[in-house]
Amino acid sequence: MKINKLDHVSIGTDCLEETRAFFCDLLGLKVGKRPALKSVGYWLYAGEDAIIHLVEKGSNADEEAANDGGKEKPKQWDKAEANDMVETGMDDHIALSVEKSADLVQYMRDNSISYWDRLLADRPLYQVFVRDPNGVILELNDYDPEIDKLEPMVILGQD
Repeated sequence: MKINKLDHVSIGTDCLEETRAFFCDLLGLKVGKRPALKSVGYWLYAGEDAIIHLVEKGSNADEEAANDGGKEKPKQWDKAEANDMVETGMDDHIALSVEKSADLVQYMRDNSISYWDRLLADRPLYQVFVRDPNGVILELNDYDPEIDKLEPMVILGQD
C-alpha cells in the first residue's frame, strides 16, 4: 500500500456554524456537495476536493448506539466486524500544506486570531498553529515561505 496524500479530516462539533465560518473565512474553503447522510454537517472544499468534513454532534440518531461505552472493542483487527467500527472522534491536530502564509498570518493579526508559529530554517519550513472553535489544532505548513515577510516567534535550525 502507498499513501498518496491526506484525503480528508472529519471534525465532530457542537458549534457547527462557527466552525464552518472559521474554516471558510480563515482558509478560504468553500461549502460544497455532501451526500444525504444521517448526520447534519458540511463538506468543505479546497478546489475540487472535500478536505474537511464537519459533523454536528448529536445529529445522527445512530450516534448513541455507535458510541456505547459498554460495547467491547475487538482486540484483533482480523476479528473486527463492521458493527465494531465506531467513530473515534478527532485527533489533536490537522496538518495542511499552504502557500502565502505571510498573508495568512497578517489576516490572523488583523482579526485578533490567536496563533503561534515557527520557522525551521534548515529546510525551510514555516509552520503556523491555530485552534478552531472546537479546540482542534491546525498545523499550516508553508514549504516555500516568503521569509522576508515573516517574524516567527521561534526559529529552529539557525546557525
